[in-house]
Amino acid sequence: MIYTKTGEYAIRAILYLARQPKDNLIMSSEIAKLEEIPSHYLAKILQRMAKYGYVDSFKGRGGGFKITEQAQKSSILEIVERVEGPVMNLKCVTGMKDCSDEQPCPLHEEWSELRDRIYNLISSKTVKEVADKYSETLKKTAQ
Repeated sequence: MIYTKTGEYAIRAILYLARQPKDNLIMSSEIAKLEEIPSHYLAKILQRMAKYGYVDSFKGRGGGFKITEQAQKSSILEIVERVEGPVMNLKCVTGMKDCSDEQPCPLHEEWSELRDRIYNLISSKTVKEVADKYSETLKKTAQ
């Protein structure tokens, strides 16, 4: 994909939280188990998401995490870039050092179009939109 494991895990975790009832607190261990994410790695990701206001964290007995309104309204791209930095690799897909519009590699035009489509997709879909569609898909497969 276009982002690292950190970005993938952040998306899976935030979408899991987005699919939970509004005020449910979810333990990171539950997310880690059900989403098959290493628990220590997920804990660091959730801490970072809490720092940026995407999840609320509650310590102690009965504690856990819940998604914030800010995260629900944020795009998938925003979440990932906060957790791991810019996701779009603007380098040449063939590795050509001086690839540009003026000096394109053999795949430049196709890669530029594809890169733009991916970027537009993940920047235009909110966490809520994706989570809602995900829930619909899960319901269909459970039937």
